[in-house]
Amino acid sequence: MYSFNQNSFKIIKCGIVGLRKYIHGKLVNDWHAKNEVNSIILSSERKCSSSTESHKSEDTKVNIEHIANGDKELEHKLKVILLEAEVMRQEGKPVPEESFLTVEHWKELLELPTRSSRRKYFEFLLKKEAFDIQREAEKRPETLEEFASKYDLSHNNIFLRFYDSTMNQMYNSRLIQAMMFGQKLVVDCGYDENMSKRENLNCAKQLMLLFAENRAHDDPFDLHFCNADPNGILIKQFAKFIPNVYEPSFPLNLHQASYLDLFPRDQLVYLTPHCKQEMTEFDHDTIYIIGGIVDKVNNEPLSLAKAKREGIRMAKFPLDKYLLWGSGSGKSLTLNQVGAILNDVKLKGNWEYAFRHVPKRKIVEYTADNNKGINDRRERFRLGARKRWVPATSGNFRTSVSWKK
Repeated sequence: MYSFNQNSFKIIKCGIVGLRKYIHGKLVNDWHAKNEVNSIILSSERKCSSSTESHKSEDTKVNIEHIANGDKELEHKLKVILLEAEVMRQEGKPVPEESFLTVEHWKELLELPTRSSRRKYFEFLLKKEAFDIQREAEKRPETLEEFASKYDLSHNNIFLRFYDSTMNQMYNSRLIQAMMFGQKLVVDCGYDENMSKRENLNCAKQLMLLFAENRAHDDPFDLHFCNADPNGILIKQFAKFIPNVYEPSFPLNLHQASYLDLFPRDQLVYLTPHCKQEMTEFDHDTIYIIGGIVDKVNNEPLSLAKAKREGIRMAKFPLDKYLLWGSGSGKSLTLNQVGAILNDVKLKGNWEYAFRHVPKRKIVEYTADNNKGINDRRERFRLGARKRWVPATSGNFRTSVSWKK
């Protein structure tokens, strides 16, 4: 009986060892095969990229007439910009190679009025070129340990794998439920003519982040993008970020019409930082409007003027009541930060919790436990020290400083 058990154990042990060798051999073979495929793909990508770069350099040299579209003045300006770039490159200033610059880059440079703006745009393109080179260098074949760490041996696991498509369906189901039963939030996209091309691109990115963060929230809004011109720069760039935005099943409402044609006027409240009325509490029956504008250059109160012209109620966030702003930092918030604040105050009803989305670099202290200390400092600042001129008793006059309470 003992010999039988020992032989049985030897057979089982040999079987386990053989199984391990088989699994390890299969894993190594799969890993080597995958690395060979990756190396072939990378080599083909490098060849394609090199041929594309050479093609771009040829196009950059010969397509001056195509970029200027036959305009002699633009051709002369483009030659001047080429000379500027070459001089800056010889001086060691940050300028990307001509092979990296595309036709769209040159057209953007033609629209910039000053040399300093073109220099800043060259710096931005050089950083983008360095980022693309670094991302290309990071495309390396994964090691055996990295390959084996993904879903265990040969990518097998007893748990169900969650794919990205499954996560997207879950998030989209939240938005579909919000479209049927949730509160509506309007984004006014009618400011594309008041923004430069760079500001329109930045605004489109903020709209994409607003949609993504709203979709991932526990209680999302029913988003309505109104005054959206499909031929404008803003919506075209937004469609590049989300290509399937025009599909009928996509859970986002794009309207070319105004919000006044879609919703009752008495339910609308325009959120603008230029008004005097502060929001004391969140109203769940109100349809709030966010101005889809990035005003880095033009700081005119466009949203305030539009709300007054259309006869809509206005309100702003109580930022000064809960936050102490740092010196030199503006009180501007991005569109996705405004949407995140509205989502949190709708869910929690707490402004202090909702203002956690304000960047920490903009504020001195965040009020929760020390709100009293902030109010005391504001009061001391309001009744603080002032300099005044006091004549001396002698013949010589002097300037002294006294503290006036």
